[in-house]
Amino acid sequence: MPLPIPHPDVIARALPDGSVLFHSSTEVYFGLNETGTLIWKALTAAVLTRWPDASAGDVSCHVRELLADLSAEGLVVDPEAGVLRR
Repeated sequence: MPLPIPHPDVIARALPDGSVLFHSSTEVYFGLNETGTLIWKALTAAVLTRWPDASAGDVSCHVRELLADLSAEGLVVDPEAGVLRR
């Protein structure tokens, strides 16, 4: 199963301790901490590179939780399903 991709209507802006995502179609704002920002930018491998002592299982669990939250808000989409614009 491929990883989701950022929705084309989402604008990401870096902040000192993370970032904020804004979905321009739904007007949803979503704050990300430093780890969430790293996941947004590189979606998993980068997390293990940044924190090599973390277990792959823990990293996978956290990534899946974040992706579920982002998906629920329409901030990422399945690249195979296409994008539905509101």
